[in-house]
Amino acid sequence: MRTTLDIPDTMYRRIKTRTAQEGSTVRAITLVLYSQWLGDEPRTEAARQRKGRRPKTPSWFGSVKVDPNLPHDMASIRESIARRHGE
Repeated sequence: MRTTLDIPDTMYRRIKTRTAQEGSTVRAITLVLYSQWLGDEPRTEAARQRKGRRPKTPSWFGSVKVDPNLPHDMASIRESIARRHGE
């Protein structure tokens, strides 16, 4: 079944960052969390694969400097990219 969740942008960016660091996906983490909440053991293939796996940090991670005072909504990000490409 598919569903749509309305998650604040800042929270979603943090979720995506952490799942990337752990070598996982948002879907896999969501299924694990729902399983835990329901009191079930994670039974999905993604959850089984994730178990015991060491977090994988991408080589580029940490090289990106982010100013927390700048807006990080998608419109601002696109505008920043457009400015950069216009240089």
